[in-house]
Amino acid sequence: MASWTQKKLTLAIGGSALGLCLLAGGGIYYTEELIAEIDAQVVDKEAAIAKSDARIRQVPNLERDVIILRENLGEYVKILPDQKELTDFVRMLNQFNRQSGVKSSSLVNTQRQGGKNERFTPIEYTYEMTATLWQVMKFMNLVENFERFVGITEFSITSGSKGKVQTRDGDVVHTVKMTLQTYAYNGKVDAKDVEIPEHQQLREQLREEIYKRMQAIRLDRYEHRGEQGRRDVLVDPRDRGDVNAAGPSQEEQREALERNIDALARLREIQDKIGRANTTLFEQYSLEKNLKDGIDKFGAQIETESALVSFPPLRLRWLREVVAPYNELRNAVLVGKESNQPKDPYLPEPEMRQLVADLTTDCNNGQLDQARSRYELVLQRIAVPETDARYPLALAAKAWHVKAITAIDFKALDLKVQGIVVNPDGRSGVLLNGETYEEGEYVSDELLVKQVQEEQIWFVFRGLTLVRTM
Repeated sequence: MASWTQKKLTLAIGGSALGLCLLAGGGIYYTEELIAEIDAQVVDKEAAIAKSDARIRQVPNLERDVIILRENLGEYVKILPDQKELTDFVRMLNQFNRQSGVKSSSLVNTQRQGGKNERFTPIEYTYEMTATLWQVMKFMNLVENFERFVGITEFSITSGSKGKVQTRDGDVVHTVKMTLQTYAYNGKVDAKDVEIPEHQQLREQLREEIYKRMQAIRLDRYEHRGEQGRRDVLVDPRDRGDVNAAGPSQEEQREALERNIDALARLREIQDKIGRANTTLFEQYSLEKNLKDGIDKFGAQIETESALVSFPPLRLRWLREVVAPYNELRNAVLVGKESNQPKDPYLPEPEMRQLVADLTTDCNNGQLDQARSRYELVLQRIAVPETDARYPLALAAKAWHVKAITAIDFKALDLKVQGIVVNPDGRSGVLLNGETYEEGEYVSDELLVKQVQEEQIWFVFRGLTLVRTM
């Protein structure tokens, strides 16, 4: 019995040991699974920390870009008109009409309502006009080069060569409809800008980069050069048999054209003979009488035969080679010769006043190259003598031209502003191209530092006060 009891005890102890071993093995397996799960969580946390560290490292660059963009926001949005400037833009359209020669028929303003927190409100104008091809191209060029951001999103042209042809300066007049689009800048919305620690210090450190970015903000421009001998592509140059079938043939129209060109040439021969040195006073008197009579008869003739020439290519020649030269000859003879005075080679006073007004607008709007070109195109025609009543207008136009040239040359100067010192109790200074200049000191023979402020520096360049914004 004793041995049996001992066996039972041995079996019980072995069973308990086996159970404990199994229990320990299960615990070890659970512990290893738990450790593996915790290790995976650690790896995920380390990846998240690394990603956050990468973002944190980008914060200085983001702060730098935000500061530069904030400082240049005014330059970016200044090309967008506010509500007040939209009225000025409509007035500017009227000036574009005068400069290009188009005749407007309607202007409809369509303003889309944006959200209350939107900074930019899209605005559209539907504009209808009548113009020649070259006039509408010049108008579109003026709009696209306007200092405010205005784009022509779509346009349509109805050719004026169908039916009764209307011409202007010898070119066919078309009907044009276009859509002008811009955006009104509404200023700051209710949302607050994120505060950047040490903003002022960072702003001072980035002053030079802010200035460089500001200089890079510009609008590309293209200047339309006019007709330059090209034909109107909206007018069919081919001979069509269904056009003016009841009227004279092309051959008859061509004969009328050549006949009047020859008659005009004979009148010009008389005019040339009057001006010759070997023409006696008596001959001169007789020739002048014949010329005046001939001009009167020729005027009546071209008025009668004008309706005969209707084929577009021949009509264009009629206007350019007959009508325009006749008007020029008539003005020279009947106006200038009657008073024994040469033809006035200068611009009339109204045109000269308009020139001064256009130069003023160009310079005030920063269109310096346009002001320079506008003046130089008519330079010879405004060189009136001092005794002429238009002389003050010529001086005013020249003054604006000088300002435009001076401002263009000033913009071309390599001026690198690297720092400023504003002294309320004394003379302020500026670090310019590596050298320090105080107010009142010359940078060069033509350039003087006049005043230094926190946001801008005033220079005197060739006697003209100009400002460079920081």
